[in-house]
Amino acid sequence: MKPSEDKFSTGDLLRHIASSRLMFLGIFEHGSWTYTGHDTSKAASLEDISNYLEACQIKLTEGLLKVGNDGLTKKVITLHGHEVSVWRILMAIPEHEIHHLGQISTYLQINKIEPPQIFGLKIEQVKTL
Repeated sequence: MKPSEDKFSTGDLLRHIASSRLMFLGIFEHGSWTYTGHDTSKAASLEDISNYLEACQIKLTEGLLKVGNDGLTKKVITLHGHEVSVWRILMAIPEHEIHHLGQISTYLQINKIEPPQIFGLKIEQVKTL
């Protein structure tokens, strides 16, 4: 599902999140930005997408363990040409994923599907004083 033809589908967004994990890993390992895409050849079914997300996360985690704490202060160039420390790029990973997870939540709601609650409850279900 996608809001219009020129927008990412839900599958595109999930594949994009996965592929971006590898892009970020390339920055940590080589200092270069390379994005391999999010087309259906990466994963077509929901199960394949889930497996692709997990495989990319494992590669990212293993790569970050190799970078180590000392590597976090190394300088890299952003897509806009600014020099920043690797730790700042590391912080961009959850920012990037949160951005796209918000899109997915919106897609679900537009299609009258209740998105899962991140803590298992809606705010209205939390006991008030």
